[in-house]
Amino acid sequence: MKPYTLVLSLALAGLLIAGCSTPKTAAPAKPAKPATAAQPTPPPPPPAPEPVVAAPVSAEATAVVERLTKPMDGGVQHEQVEATGFPQAIASLEAGAKAPTVEAPINYGSQPPTRGLTADGAAAELVERDWTGMVLVPVAADFAKAFTSMVKLTSIEAHPLTDGRVRTWMRVRNVVDFPVQVGVACRFLLQNEGEATTARYYSLDIPVGEYRDVFFVSPKGSLVSYTVLVKKGI
Repeated sequence: MKPYTLVLSLALAGLLIAGCSTPKTAAPAKPAKPATAAQPTPPPPPPAPEPVVAAPVSAEATAVVERLTKPMDGGVQHEQVEATGFPQAIASLEAGAKAPTVEAPINYGSQPPTRGLTADGAAAELVERDWTGMVLVPVAADFAKAFTSMVKLTSIEAHPLTDGRVRTWMRVRNVVDFPVQVGVACRFLLQNEGEATTARYYSLDIPVGEYRDVFFVSPKGSLVSYTVLVKKGI
């Protein structure tokens, strides 16, 4: 029995040695880090916009502002404001002129195109870009003469033009419960003139609860003052 015991012991020893000599499995290699993508070069910033330079106000328009804000004896004082209540006047703004802010009246979108008269009675539309963008309003509007109680003048503005003339604007509101027809005129008094221009009336049909706007253009010359006239019918 001893020889077999020796052989068996040697066999077990060989197996133990073989097990100890078995190589270990290599650990998997770590994946390589992905290469960082090249960042695109950002585009250059856009150039700064050129500053907007307002068109210079003509000497003639500046003189009008001076005369109306510091009127002669008997004239009506005006003040310059930053906003206009007549949005349609923007169509006559001189190219490059600084536009005033606009205060649109209620129901403005339902109003018909505004028209007016020149000092000689010719019909006029807003086709010339001759307004400086300056807005003058009378400090007291009691210089307007209404010969009818059916309407009320709710807004009056004077817009100096580049050539020294003035475009005057009026808003006439129906204050009765039936449609009315009224005539509106504007007389202009020029410096060194003995009397104001002839009153030439523009006819307005105003439905119940609504208003109509109209404008008048003064003649060339040094405007001193103007007067608005309103009468029933025409």
